[in-house]
Amino acid sequence: APSHATSTAAARTGLRVAADTLITLFDTPLLAQAGLVEARVVRKALRAAAEGEPLPLDGLADLVALELWLRRLLSRRGTCWTGTPARQRAVPAGITPPRGALGTGATARRA
Repeated sequence: APSHATSTAAARTGLRVAADTLITLFDTPLLAQAGLVEARVVRKALRAAAEGEPLPLDGLADLVALELWLRRLLSRRGTCWTGTPARQRAVPAGITPPRGALGTGATARRA
């Protein structure tokens, strides 16, 4: 089994390689639009961790995963497990993605 140090080193290497993409992901994050994070603070933490500063990586990984999940949820607008039709709203009304955030051809419904 890999040691904690080996896992951390691998995570930091991956973070350095993907830093630009991750920072771009948090240019206009849905989590910030919902008031859950400050995009500037997340981008700063991503840059610092990619440069090797001793920051806890678990929290950053959770933020990235949650942002990706939320974007995927909004882009699907239904469920991939049951094939049921899309609901009127996939998330609480407080999160309204900007035009174009859902990808080509998709539109956001406003309540």
